[in-house]
Amino acid sequence: MAFPAVTLLAVAAFVGSTMISRALPEGASIDKAAFSGGKIIMSNPVMTGQVGDDQSYSVAASRAVQDVSAPSVIRLEDIVADFPLGETEVAVLSALSGIYNRDEELLTFDQPFSVTTESGVKAELNSANIDIKADSLKSDKQVKIETEKATLIAQSLTMTDKGATVIFGNGVQMTIKPGAVQSAADASGG
Repeated sequence: MAFPAVTLLAVAAFVGSTMISRALPEGASIDKAAFSGGKIIMSNPVMTGQVGDDQSYSVAASRAVQDVSAPSVIRLEDIVADFPLGETEVAVLSALSGIYNRDEELLTFDQPFSVTTESGVKAELNSANIDIKADSLKSDKQVKIETEKATLIAQSLTMTDKGATVIFGNGVQMTIKPGAVQSAADASGG
């Protein structure tokens, strides 16, 4: 009687490992995976890759959950991502959670998250939808962007053309810090 149970467990383990390996894109790794309640639960998933010839990115999470009934959708938790911004700068994204839909190439942040650049720009968003294919981002909730010289708050944000076009909307407020005005006046000779 023990033999059929062991065989069944071996087959289940093989099917589970096959599903996990197909679910992971190239450049991805996980510490361990388990199957519970119809979901594959992956610990410490990491994905790395290249943007262009010499710019790399990495995305890490504490956990990823994939429902076997919707294998193209993965929920990530405690996300930290490093990615290139322009030619030389790197940005770091920190998020509580996100949902990646591989078939639609959409990344949805359904909880507040932040992006910080090496040059000191910090963006805080309450949610966002990123269309990876179209290189666009859209948020219909409050966005706050802070630099050394100014703060901008808007109730919506749309970015298109790989970030070349940025539209803030619905009650946009901008505060310029007094030192920034003086610095600009000094630079122009005024």
